[in-house]
This record gives sequence, C-alpha cells and structure tokens, in this order.
Amino acid sequence: MAVDLTVLGSAGSHTGPGKACSGYLLRCGGTQLLLDCGNGATANLQLFTTFDQLDAIVVTHRHVDHCVDLVGMFYALRFHADGPKHLPLYAAPQVMDLLTSLLSEDSAFAFRDAFRHTEINAGDQVDIGPFHIEFFHSIHPVPTVSTRITVEDRVIAYSSDSWGGEELIRAAKDADFFLCEATWQGEMDEWPEGIHLTAREAGRIATQARVKRLVLTHLLGSIDRETSLEQARETFDGDLALADDLQNWSLN
Repeated sequence: MAVDLTVLGSAGSHTGPGKACSGYLLRCGGTQLLLDCGNGATANLQLFTTFDQLDAIVVTHRHVDHCVDLVGMFYALRFHADGPKHLPLYAAPQVMDLLTSLLSEDSAFAFRDAFRHTEINAGDQVDIGPFHIEFFHSIHPVPTVSTRITVEDRVIAYSSDSWGGEELIRAAKDADFFLCEATWQGEMDEWPEGIHLTAREAGRIATQARVKRLVLTHLLGSIDRETSLEQARETFDGDLALADDLQNWSLN
C-alpha cells in the first residue's frame, strides 16, 4: 500500500508568508491520519479532505503552533450539518487542558466529547488502520513526543519540536522518511538550550540515524530557507529537501 504524506503547515513557532504552522496528513489504504494541527493547518487540510473523514488525530505537544486549530475544528464537528461528529484524539500531556481552557465552560465539556481523547507518552504505541505509531521522548520545554510510524516495511519519523538527543536518533533510526524540525540556523550553542534544532544539527541527527530521506520542516517564517538547506547539506549527504505547504510525497 502506498503511503501519502501531505504538508499542511511547515512554518515554525509562527506563521510565515503564505505558510501555516505544523500539520501533516498521512493517507494509506483509505485511512486518514492528521499529525499535529497548528495555526492555519486546517485551512489547507480541507483542500484534501473534510474533518469528519479523518480517522484520528495525533498531537505531539501543547504549544499552539501544533494544536490550536483543533478549536476551530471542534466547532465544525459540533455543528456538522448531519449532527455532531466525533474523532479519536491521541495527544501528549497538557494538550487537552490547554485547548479546553480557551473555551467557555459549556464548550469545554462538549470539546471533550467531540474529541475522544487518549493521552500519549513516550513508550506508548497505537495502531490506527495500517499505521503503527511509536512515541519517543522529545527534549522540549513542555511534554513532547517524537513519532515513528511504520506501515508494512516503510518508516516515517517525525521529530516534532526537539533539541535532539539519543531518543530522537532512536525514533528516526533507518527511517525511509525523516520529517525533522530545523527552526534555527547556525550552531546549537548560539541558541537557547533545550528548545529547537538548527538545520546543521538536523542533518547530523539524520546522518547518525542513517535515514534515507531528510525533509526539513518547522522553519521560522522569517529566515532564508535556502540557507537552512545549505547548512543541512554540510552534515547530511543523503536525499534532502525542504517541506513546503501543500507539498506531497508518496512512499510506495
């Protein structure tokens, strides 16, 4: 079965010109999985499918550039023309509390009904249709998971927000496709500790993990994207690309 990955949002921390924040649609054998749901991602999602046709949503952490569009999706599900709809939501700790805090008390209760919530932590595994998903601890200021998604003999790894480390290398080991954040440029010691990766460090991690293809994502909307690509090439000599909104890859 072919696995299609569509980028719904590739900007990091805040939107960029014409670029939404983190969101990725995975489709395989009739199953549709939404991975993260940041600012603007659902506008792009609806170019490919409708909210009620999703089979599940995975949210890797509570920062709004990865989850806030679930608030708008909730209203679309709650007031659906055919009656309220419900979706499974697998989310890292604190995601549900953050999102319900943005709503009035009665809406917060309904939000928990519209999204059938399961908390996920490092070490957990879930199966959603053909997708087998493993969760790994990610170094970030709030509870965050990286994901390793297996479909038959293909592996897609997603860093989420990360400062790197051995757990991210484990998550990405021998992956066919590694979607890795590269928020910053330059060297890691030029930036605050424990938050994000530079493009060079993303390349180093991809090399250590022996991934087949590295795709940089979560780039700040204000930086020069080609510079990030050039810096990643200094540390990774494999198949390398930048994620862009509405871009699609098919893994056969």
